[in-house]
Amino acid sequence: MRLGIHIPLKGGFASNLMRVKEQGCQTIQLFAGNPTAWRMAPPNREEIEKRAGLAQEQSIYPVVIHSAYLINLATRSEEFLEKSIYLLNETMQRAALYRAPYVVLHVGNHGGAGVERGLDQVVEAIDGSLAQWPRGVKLLLENTAGSGTALGSSFEELARVIGSFPPRTIGICLDTAHGWAAGYDFSTADGVKELLDRFERLIGLDNLCVIHLNDAKVARGSRVDRHEHIGHGQIGLDGFRELLRQPWPDGMPAILETPEIGSDWDRKNLETLQSLLE
Repeated sequence: MRLGIHIPLKGGFASNLMRVKEQGCQTIQLFAGNPTAWRMAPPNREEIEKRAGLAQEQSIYPVVIHSAYLINLATRSEEFLEKSIYLLNETMQRAALYRAPYVVLHVGNHGGAGVERGLDQVVEAIDGSLAQWPRGVKLLLENTAGSGTALGSSFEELARVIGSFPPRTIGICLDTAHGWAAGYDFSTADGVKELLDRFERLIGLDNLCVIHLNDAKVARGSRVDRHEHIGHGQIGLDGFRELLRQPWPDGMPAILETPEIGSDWDRKNLETLQSLLE
């Protein structure tokens, strides 16, 4: 397992990378562009190549790209769907420039159309785009807290999407705070074992490619997405200890998305995780 941090856009890539490297970070996640904009700036290929080279030089890998929040493949709006597909395809291409093997995507919101219709549309949108994506870059669906009409809060819904494609075509990013809010118990050893057994039965742990490590400010099952620093929330340290000590592949990225990224909390949270592995 490789512990990492989502690095901010502000302050520059190189300075942020070197800062987290000094804190013991082994992998990073970042946005490839403005996470709240429909368009990315044209790629500066020379600059992106320098960034990818620096990460490789510092043994920071894999680089994980998180897609823009605006993308919604389950939307009821044809215009919104068209823009979402375009931005996702652009993000996949940008990930290839970063030599990033994964792009993380929230499944989407059906907006009242219903879960089945929403999931069918997500599958259709992905299926129509797969041929355009660069080889070596895999889309990962991230589980959600399940607020409103959000899809992907249950393992069953995630399985419905990835099971529509040949094995290992797309994968999963498992977020602990989202899973907690959706009702899964990450706080105890028994809870972690039970949810991982369920994940294995429904999805297969070989499809789990990235873990987001976040404590939660809210009660389990609240359906509210509120991240907290590790050990300072409702999940607590026992569950994280059990999760970290599973027999994960050596290269499994486990990335912090805790509050106040870019502050000294990055170091504190990373040190907490490192201590749980000892």
